[in-house]
This record gives sequence, structure tokens and C-alpha cells, in this order.
Amino acid sequence: MLKFTLRPRNRRQDQNAAEGSMSHHSSVTLPSEDLALARPESFGMNCFTQRELECLEKLSAFCAHANRHVSNHLIIRYATYHNFNYDKAIDAITKGYNYSYLYLEMEGELMRFFIQSMVFFPLPGLKSRKTGSEVFYFRPSRYFPTSRNNHLLLDNICYILNDMSKSIDQCRNGVVMLVNMDGYSMKNFHNDTQMKMTRITEGQVIPTRIVDILIVNPPKFFKRLWKVVKPAFSSTYKRRIHIIKNEKLGNYLVDDYQEYLPDEFMGWRSTQEMAIDYCDKKRYEERQSALL
Repeated sequence: MLKFTLRPRNRRQDQNAAEGSMSHHSSVTLPSEDLALARPESFGMNCFTQRELECLEKLSAFCAHANRHVSNHLIIRYATYHNFNYDKAIDAITKGYNYSYLYLEMEGELMRFFIQSMVFFPLPGLKSRKTGSEVFYFRPSRYFPTSRNNHLLLDNICYILNDMSKSIDQCRNGVVMLVNMDGYSMKNFHNDTQMKMTRITEGQVIPTRIVDILIVNPPKFFKRLWKVVKPAFSSTYKRRIHIIKNEKLGNYLVDDYQEYLPDEFMGWRSTQEMAIDYCDKKRYEERQSALL
């Protein structure tokens, strides 16, 4: 059987590779290796088929030969996202590899934006009915576009997507974005930022598959807005978008889904506590990782 070699990372090479792509983004972490994910037992190599292992080995060999210092974890993420199609994964790695979105850290501006805006945060324990995918929450009415915070919104969603792509199961199952449209108005819409966010959720920026986007209770004017933005989406992406009412959520989420929702959206959990607890948890984990 072919072996997918777990190569150690070189921190200085990572730093040099990343410097060109870091501009306005929030704090970026460049681990000396893939932290826990660099350990063979974390990858669980027995969960890959022979074809998948061959693809991983070819991708690893390509990156080494091309002097591209792509972590093993990211090789697996790109391969899984593209269903272990070698050509598509290589194309994504060579065209879309961006450290500034892939190694964000929960600190500084980004942490403050998380806590103060509560625009995005995961919903721990909640899974989708069909695919068993984990779910994260989006409240667009809390976002008011400015030149200062547009990039933070993008960093916010990228951080969550990276965090929800740490295990093999997460990479395979993808994630679901649950969009609460209550209170949304055109004051919350910014065309350029929306297009950039669409690129992220379509998988053009980081390799996390969003299997479904549940847009719940949109205002009446949303139909006009949808007609304007819809042509910019790929046919595959459009099939993932479901515009629904509250009562239809049970068709997409597991039973007793209300237990996992925030209190502002049919749930029982404090919205503020969910956002703050997530930030505290990630900050603690990152500090612990830095000590390794």
C-alpha cells in the first residue's frame, strides 16, 4: 500500500510563503507543524481508500517537488473538497492557497468583531438531517458595512470554516450555514463584500464545503435582491440555497434542533453567551497550542 508521508513543516519557509499574502487581514497563525493534525493518529489514515491515499501521495509529492510548503492537513482538505480528484485539487492549491485566510487567530480585531457583532458563530451539537453536517449561524442584520469592518466579516466566516474543517469527518460532511434574516434591510447589504463572501462559501478561497445554506424568513424585498444576485452564482451553488420559513427547518436539521439554537431564533441558549463562549474556547485552545 502506498504511504502518505506526513512531512514536518518548516516555520521559516511558511513565514516567507505567507508574507506576500498578508495585508489587511486579522492576526495570522503559522504553526511550525500542523499542531495536533500533524500526528498520524489524528488523520486516521485507515479511513482513506486506496484511491484516496494515492491522490494524497501524488499531491504531497507535487507540493514537495514544486517547493510549495503546503501542510498535510491542507492537502487533505483540498483533496477531500475536490473528491480526491488530483487535477482539481492541484489547480485549487496552485491558484487559491492563501495563508491570510487559512491561519487566522482568535485575537485582536477579529476577536473584538466576533464578540461585539455576533454575526457568525457555530451552533455546537447541531447537525443536518441528511448529511450529519455541523451547522453555523449567520445573522446578517447585525452587520453594517464600513470600510473598516468589511474585511473582518470575511475573516470571521473564514475562521469558522477553518475551525469546522479540522477532522476527516468534518471535511467529508461539510457544513451548513443557517441564516436568520430577521431585521435584515438594505443597510446591511454591501455588494462587493457579498460577492467576496460568495466566493468563500462557494469554496473558491478556502477548502470547506458548504452543503446547504438555509435562508430563513427573508423580508419581502429579498425577492428583488435575489433576482439581482442570483445570476452571479454557479448552478451548483444555487442548488445548495434553500429559502424557507421557520416551520420548514425540521426538514433540514435533526430532531430537537431548537435545543441548539440561540434564544433570538426559536432556541433556548443565550445568543451572547454562545458567541462569547466560542471565542473564549478558541482563545484558550490557541494559547495551549502555542505552548506545544
